[in-house]
Amino acid sequence: MPKPTRRHKPVGPEFLTSAVEKPLARHAFKVPASAVWAALRDGPTWAQWLPITKVTWTSPEPFGVGTTRTVEIGDQVVHEYFYAWDEGRRMAFRFEESSLPVSAGAEDYTVVPTVDGCELLWSGKASAIFPLGGLITGQLRNSLAAGMPKLEALIKAEPKRFGL
Repeated sequence: MPKPTRRHKPVGPEFLTSAVEKPLARHAFKVPASAVWAALRDGPTWAQWLPITKVTWTSPEPFGVGTTRTVEIGDQVVHEYFYAWDEGRRMAFRFEESSLPVSAGAEDYTVVPTVDGCELLWSGKASAIFPLGGLITGQLRNSLAAGMPKLEALIKAEPKRFGL
């Protein structure tokens, strides 16, 4: 059963300004940007490449600014609000409320086409009492860095699922 949640500070792009300019995790994919974007839009895919139990989009399509979703990580739950959405290129959200011991959190995913495929850039940040905010941000970064190669392998293993 998920733990009870509490509201977080409503942050936006300014919360990640320095992090977005210098991504914390990145991976060069040898697949088209459209396939990576398709994977990012697919809720069940997230649980296949990150230590996430379940992702549920709680807003109907078309997705965009204002879209919401719920992410479950074991018995932890995070309700997210998307404050940036550039279809096919970028999605960024804040933690609207969660059971995590943070006061605020946000993540930004940018897909950049390259000659050989694309690059996925990730920035994120969690605020909490010292040193917890830095530890949670580090866990997020490490999970994304380790997960991105798994995402590429998943896309290559199931090309039709991701529009290849």
